Amino acid sequence: MAVAVGTSSDHPYVVLDAEDRVLDVSPNAPAPFPSLLGRRVHEGFPPETEALYGPYFERARRTGEIVEFAQYGDGHVSLLKAVPIRRALVVSWELIGFIDVMTIESLRHSIDAALMALTVRGETIRREHTRASLRVIAGGA
Repeated sequence: MAVAVGTSSDHPYVVLDAEDRVLDVSPNAPAPFPSLLGRRVHEGFPPETEALYGPYFERARRTGEIVEFAQYGDGHVSLLKAVPIRRALVVSWELIGFIDVMTIESLRHSIDAALMALTVRGETIRREHTRASLRVIAGGA
């Protein structure tokens, strides 16, 4: 499957079916995603992962709208985008920051940097949603 509308080929992505089985993986997706082809994406991660991501995936499928959310794991802060396309869900992610826990000062600095990056990205997302809404209102969807 080609990169779906609403994702960037610069960011890794996976394509999931209705049961969260991996149908496709971008060439730049890290391990363990390529090894999960045909299996449920949650099989490659700790059990609590499904509870963290599942509600966002379900909301994207239920509403038919793009759902964007931030997650933290293994020291990384990422912004994820779940894009429903026909019967599939394309999930892409962008690394926003790394949380450095070596010292209190580095922890404080890295958290501040991650929060700032998320704030800036959130403003961009709001502008994109506003533009999309205006195009729909104007009949140019």
